[in-house]
Amino acid sequence: MKTIFKNISVIAFCTIVLLSCNTNKQPKNVVDGKKTSLTKISSPNIILFVADDHGLDALGAYGNPVIKTPNLDKLAAEGTKYTNAYCTSASCAASRSVILSGKFGHATGSYGHVHDYHHFSTYDSITSLPVLLSKAGYETARIGKYHVAPEKVYHFNTVLEADPRNTVEMANKCASVLKSDKPFFLYFCTDDPHRGQPFTPEEWDTPNSFGNKKEGYKNVETVTYNPDNVLVPSFLPDTKQTREEIAQYYQSISRIDQGFGKLMAMLKAEGKDKNTVVIYISDNGMAFPGAKTSVH
Repeated sequence: MKTIFKNISVIAFCTIVLLSCNTNKQPKNVVDGKKTSLTKISSPNIILFVADDHGLDALGAYGNPVIKTPNLDKLAAEGTKYTNAYCTSASCAASRSVILSGKFGHATGSYGHVHDYHHFSTYDSITSLPVLLSKAGYETARIGKYHVAPEKVYHFNTVLEADPRNTVEMANKCASVLKSDKPFFLYFCTDDPHRGQPFTPEEWDTPNSFGNKKEGYKNVETVTYNPDNVLVPSFLPDTKQTREEIAQYYQSISRIDQGFGKLMAMLKAEGKDKNTVVIYISDNGMAFPGAKTSVH
């Protein structure tokens, strides 16, 4: 298993995966001094878990002693932790097109958001990761945030539905994919810790919810944080309002961690944890001034 944070060179990742899918060669194995042919090279399963606006500032594995992310920390401890990686596009859809194509936005036409009023879309000539893996014999499935276009370029064989703010529910919906007889590629994209949308006018200093709800989410423990204890990045003013929003941001991330842990437990129960590459990244950094959509 591997831990990767932030957007990395997906081209290299695609190459490694596709090379591993080649089952035509017959490598030799030595048994009791005799050479025998292995009939098949096992293709690894792949889980690409993409958080929405999760910065390096808010993970225990990256030095934050306040936030509770035990499951992600475990992945980092058992795998490879990257500390020098960069987001090739600092916002949302453009970044996600890079994650799934391995090419910069100026090479694919995906300069910005896919919303109707932006109408950015990837060129039909681009071949994406799920399409490549499907051709290589993989079952491809996605759940949660999509935010790329057109569908024929970023086509997945299976589309699963769940509340993208409840990663435990999302994990449960992926059970059939984890049971697949074929090697699988699961693209798991939560809405957390993206800022929540206020639906009624609020006072200017009311902290954003970051998807948190007073009633919480089904089967998810609500983990809250004291604003006095959060860590304020150096590029933000250390004020009451900043701390209150970071506390909400942390709470949203702890919800991600629980769903990630659930997914890993399900993977292990299927006996596939030793043959699955697990990658955890974010589309871009925290949604605060000087971070997301900027070059800080």
